[in-house]
Amino acid sequence: MIPAQHPYEARYKQEENGRTVHSSKPVIAWDDEGQALVVDERSGRLVPANNGRTFTGLSEGGHPVVAAIPGGGWSARYKNSDGTFLVDPLVAWTVRSDGTLIPVDTDTTGLCDDATAMGNFDGLVAPGAETRTEQQGSSA
Repeated sequence: MIPAQHPYEARYKQEENGRTVHSSKPVIAWDDEGQALVVDERSGRLVPANNGRTFTGLSEGGHPVVAAIPGGGWSARYKNSDGTFLVDPLVAWTVRSDGTLIPVDTDTTGLCDDATAMGNFDGLVAPGAETRTEQQGSSA
């Protein structure tokens, strides 16, 4: 058995109550023949990922978050539809297993997410940097 060094996911699809449900499991290891192995919760063992009719394939998985550090005074800048900008402080940076840092912002309900994933994300603002709150006239 070879431990999984790079994240892959086994994808599954099944019908439940007349609708299609998609799910996935992380690949934990590879057997000596190269088959992906996942955890079978019922038996408490590793089993081949393709051990069922609902298996649809493998895909590259995301690197898991291994740590979080405070936002450190950084902010995310978002451009509003009226041309103004909103600057929100980051609550944290998440660190993924591949070393990638993700800036984390929160909304008014407390939901935290990747600040760069917002459609109106305009950039990161370093601590102490001057922030633009309104768009200046463009000469272009």
